[in-house]
Amino acid sequence: MPFNLTKLIQPAVLSAGLLFASFSASQAAETGIYGNWVAERIQGQKVSAKVQSTLDIAKDGNISGNAGCNQYMGGMQIKGETIKLQPAGSTRMACPPAQMQQDSNFHEALGTVTSWKISKGKLILTDAKKREVLRLKRAQ
Repeated sequence: MPFNLTKLIQPAVLSAGLLFASFSASQAAETGIYGNWVAERIQGQKVSAKVQSTLDIAKDGNISGNAGCNQYMGGMQIKGETIKLQPAGSTRMACPPAQMQQDSNFHEALGTVTSWKISKGKLILTDAKKREVLRLKRAQ
């Protein structure tokens, strides 16, 4: 009988899913800024329901995600509520106009971020004048 990796992985995935589902609000607050986020607003504008812009923030200081069309990666420096995101590279794919516009807006907003806060479970990234430039929710 051949080895069936699916039978081994399915219980682990189910257990991980149940563990994640029981992740309480207080535990989510403890993780702070780190984790996977999805943009809801970029520079005050709602994002397209058809286009997803993401920001993955690792505890080692690396960031990555998809701006709406192109993948990007980089780093960040964080001290208290002060943050400096440093996108280092991005793919250069062409996408439909709506995706390209959101991609461009997302990158522009990332370049202006100077501080962060968590409010009602949302990650709010603001510029030097304390204006909200990105509002993100935790990825599911």
